[in-house]
Amino acid sequence: MDGNRVLIVALLVAASVLGTTSVFGEGPVPGTNFATAAELQPGVYSFHLQPGDLHFFKVTLRQGQTLYVTVRMAADVDFDVAVLSPERDLLESGVKPAGYYERVSVKASRAGSYYVVVYPFGASSGSYTLEVSVADEPSVTATVTVTEYRYVTVAVPAITVTREAVVVRTVAQQVAEDRGPLFNLLGMLAIAVGLVVASVVVGASFSGLRAGAPKPAEEKSSQQGGG
Repeated sequence: MDGNRVLIVALLVAASVLGTTSVFGEGPVPGTNFATAAELQPGVYSFHLQPGDLHFFKVTLRQGQTLYVTVRMAADVDFDVAVLSPERDLLESGVKPAGYYERVSVKASRAGSYYVVVYPFGASSGSYTLEVSVADEPSVTATVTVTEYRYVTVAVPAITVTREAVVVRTVAQQVAEDRGPLFNLLGMLAIAVGLVVASVVVGASFSGLRAGAPKPAEEKSSQQGGG
């Protein structure tokens, strides 16, 4: 793997100095070095690569974004791919054997242009498709649960009961005071009526006694006349 990285860097340096030629169809024109790298947007592109050629591209990323690069070719073709930083340091490479497609990804540590280089292994040549996609850094949503305690001041039941008891006692006293003279008056009336009735009864008794008693004068006269 280290040997492949050294070979990739050597090829990139040579290409940046000498430049290469390429055959391509419609679409962006692949660059032949870092200075002429073609700017790519996310999408799928088709190119043709000949032995000894290198295709240079660049993709602008924001910090935190992830770049995905996929290179597909025929089963008998062997192309490799490398991704470099804005400072042109090798970040990732795909060097699978013929019959396998290459797929690499790089997360941007800072904003800038990241370079993608496609090159053949040995004498391989032919067409390939280059798929480029960019994913934003997923946002993190934090859920915070806050427990709130509320203190409510309420009236003390004992105070309410005491006030109600005072009101009840006051009403009872007022009723007793209001009803006292009435009872006194009724008592006096009852006593007066009793006295009247008693005097009537006594008077009647005395009258009866007087009516039933003999008269002494009359009896004495009768006795004298009979002799």
